[in-house]
Amino acid sequence: MASCQHRSPEEARIYYEQEGNRLEEATRNTRKACTFEAFIAHPGYRETRDIWRGAALNQYAPSRSHVEILLEPQRGRLYINGAIAMDFPICSGRVGGQETPKGAFRISQKARQYRSNRYGSFVSRDGKRVVKSDISSSDAAPKGSVFKGASMPYWMRFNGSVGMHVGNVYRYSASHGCVRVPVEACSVLFEKLAVGSKVIVK
Repeated sequence: MASCQHRSPEEARIYYEQEGNRLEEATRNTRKACTFEAFIAHPGYRETRDIWRGAALNQYAPSRSHVEILLEPQRGRLYINGAIAMDFPICSGRVGGQETPKGAFRISQKARQYRSNRYGSFVSRDGKRVVKSDISSSDAAPKGSVFKGASMPYWMRFNGSVGMHVGNVYRYSASHGCVRVPVEACSVLFEKLAVGSKVIVK
């Protein structure tokens, strides 16, 4: 309270409002509804970036874990020993030829650090300057530039060139086909899933 003694009432109101916003943002991905049913029943479930964590998340069972990717609500669910352990936002392939394919697959490759060999940027030869971003490796490179694949941490391949990885997660489909996951959730998936773990996209 000592730090607020010399503030006017209006200054104090603004301070506490800003502090409340800061704390809310800091705890955004740590909040958990008391039940999973309450979390998904919330009117904002489709739009929220919040991550739900259940008691099953404390179990370590890669051979008995799998993931469901739900395209319509743009959410993912991690199951461990048959129980929902985590529900998280995802960003799947954009409509118009780059949709994430539906089906049942298995993780065939894991890499903590990985770069795309198809999408990324053209950068200067010394790597210090981006010449052109959001391009395909098949595009013509501007003079003096080289292709640098997009960084895809916590890479988990499950269907040809399609996999799960850390990336920008919007509340609509916007990727080139992969499933982007927030780092807070993707790091957990990488730990809890193994090569051979099932990935169901529906």
